[in-house]
Amino acid sequence: MDLQFRTQYTPRRADFTLNPERSVVMLGSCFSDNIAGRMRSSLWRASNPLGTLYNPLSIHNALKLFLFENHFEERLAESLFTDSTGKCRSFLGDFRLAGHDKDEAIARGGKARLSLNSDLADAEALFITFGTAICYSLKPEGCPDSIPLERSRNDLLSTTVANCHKLPASRFERYRLTIPEITGMWVELCRKIKESYPRLQIVFTVSPVRHLKDGFTANSRSKAILQLAVEEICNELEFCSYFPAYEILNDDLRDYRFYASDLAHPSEMAIDYIWEIFKETYLNEEGKALLKEGEKIVKGYGHRPLLMTAQEQAAYMEKMKQRFQDFLKRHPGMMKMS
Repeated sequence: MDLQFRTQYTPRRADFTLNPERSVVMLGSCFSDNIAGRMRSSLWRASNPLGTLYNPLSIHNALKLFLFENHFEERLAESLFTDSTGKCRSFLGDFRLAGHDKDEAIARGGKARLSLNSDLADAEALFITFGTAICYSLKPEGCPDSIPLERSRNDLLSTTVANCHKLPASRFERYRLTIPEITGMWVELCRKIKESYPRLQIVFTVSPVRHLKDGFTANSRSKAILQLAVEEICNELEFCSYFPAYEILNDDLRDYRFYASDLAHPSEMAIDYIWEIFKETYLNEEGKALLKEGEKIVKGYGHRPLLMTAQEQAAYMEKMKQRFQDFLKRHPGMMKMS
C-alpha cells in the first residue's frame, strides 16, 4: 500500500544561477536575516544594511531613500526622534539606524547607505522579504485618543513607520496596504533599481513568520495580500521572481515541531530545510560544493578540541588560518572572516 502522509515541495531550478563568489543583498523581515545567516556560515557574502523591515511600504521607502534620494541626510534627520532613554532613533528602520545622538544616527545611516550601494554594485541578486501588509501610521503628536482622526489615505501612507520602537500604541493608527498600492510602488521601484544595476535579479519572498498579535484571520489576509501583490509584480517584470518560503513551511512542513517556542517563527530545523531548498533552486553543483567547503572552514574555526595544550591550540588555529587563506586565494570573492 502506497500511503502518503505529507505533501512535499519539489525544488525547481530558477531561470538563473547564483555564484557564491558574488554578494547577495537580503532585505526585509527577519526571515531575510535567517537565510543570510546560513549564507555567511558558508562564507557567502550576504548583507542586510537596512536592518529588519516588515511591511512593503517601509522597505520601499528605505530602499528609495538609501539608493536614490539626493537629500539623504536631510530626509534621514527628519525621521529621527529621541526616545525615553535619550537614544536617537529613526522611524525608517530598527536599532541599526540609531545612535546616542543625532550625528551618530546620521553617520550610521550614511555607512549603511555606502554599504548598500557597494553590495548591490557587486551583487547578482536582491532578495526582498515581505512580512506583513499591516502598517502603523504615526499620529500627530499630542493628538487626543478620544477624538477620532479623519486622515486621507495619502496621510496614512506618508506617515507610516518601519518600527514603532516600543512607543505607546496610542501614537499610531493601524491600517492595511492594498494589492494595487503594493504593486504600483514596487513595479516603479524595481524598474529604477534594474536601470541602476542591470545585472541584478530581484527575488521576492513572503515571510513564513506568523504575526499572531494581529489575530489568525488578519494574519492570513495580510499574507494573501502580499502573495497576490508579489504575483502581479513578477508577472509585470521579467527580472523579478518568487521563492516560496511561506509555502514550504506552511504546506510542506506544516507541523508545530518546525516552529520555535513562540509558535510563530520557524525553528532552526525549518530554516535549515528551507536553506537546502534555496541551494537547490539557485546553485549548480560547483556552487554547492564551494559552500560546503566554506562551511567546513567556519566550523573548523569554531571547533575547540578537548585536552589540547596552549601550544597545540595555537598550532591548530594556525593550521585553520592557513586553510582559510588558501581558500581565499582560490576563491577571492568569498566572505572574509574577522
